[in-house]
Amino acid sequence: MANIINDISNNVIIEGHSDNRPIVNPKYPSNWDLSSQRAINILKFFENFGVRSDKLSVAAYGSAKPLESNDTPEGRAYNRRVDIVIVVDKE
Repeated sequence: MANIINDISNNVIIEGHSDNRPIVNPKYPSNWDLSSQRAINILKFFENFGVRSDKLSVAAYGSAKPLESNDTPEGRAYNRRVDIVIVVDKE
């Protein structure tokens, strides 16, 4: 993935998400903190593989944008994710 990002001129937004369960880990006081750290971890991973920092940004959505229902373990697992968004400039 880092090679693909390096080969394009587009900027990339790394979006962190979480399920809606309350956080029990004191390292992450809220789902906002957890989702932002997920995105930051991926940003650092890409930087370690040579992706220029000025191409990357992060966004944290906490539990605000689920793709599946949080009523099942499978749905919650699917909602704990990071999305890689390639920005397309409209000309």
